[in-house]
Amino acid sequence: MQIKETLGLGSKPLEERGRAGAAGRAGDKAATASGAAAAAAASDRVELSGRSREMAKAAETLANTPEVREGRVAEIRRRIDNHEYQVDADKVAQKMIMDFLREVV
Repeated sequence: MQIKETLGLGSKPLEERGRAGAAGRAGDKAATASGAAAAAAASDRVELSGRSREMAKAAETLANTPEVREGRVAEIRRRIDNHEYQVDADKVAQKMIMDFLREVV
C-alpha cells in the first residue's frame, strides 16, 4: 500500500491524468489517420479512357441536338403536299424485321 502512495498510484488526480493522456493519444491517432486520408485523397485522381471520352462527347452532342429536325420535317411535309412522298414498303418491312431480330438476339 505504501508503494502505491509513494508512486502516486492511489491518487485520483494521477489516474485522471492517465485517462486524459489516453484520450489525447486516441485523438492524436485519429488526427494522424484523418491526415493520412486527406493526403491520400489529395493524391487520388481519375483517368478516363479514350472510349469514355468518346461517350462523353457523344452525350454532349446528343444533348445539343434538337429533338425534332425541323428542316427534315419541313422537307417531308413539302413532299407529302406535292404528292411526291413515296413509302417503300419493302424497306419498311426489312427494317421492321431487322429491329425484331435485334430484340430477340
